[in-house]
Amino acid sequence: MLPDIERKVLRILYNFANNHGRMPELAELETKSGSNQESLKQALSGLREKGYIMGNKLSEVKIIEPWPREKKEETKTYINPWIE
Repeated sequence: MLPDIERKVLRILYNFANNHGRMPELAELETKSGSNQESLKQALSGLREKGYIMGNKLSEVKIIEPWPREKKEETKTYINPWIE
């Protein structure tokens, strides 16, 4: 699961690129997200580290995965040691 800010930034990047044919500038991203530049830079860095986006400059960002990954449910199997 992604933190809220990273999920929000990923959705903004995806929608903005599809609607405008380019990535938003940092000021546009700041306006759309309602976050400051420092938190946006941290969110972009987090998305890059987790493999959702790639690229060093915001204008060169390529989206690898446009949707947050689902958290897989862990199934715990109980094995009774007294039954063969």
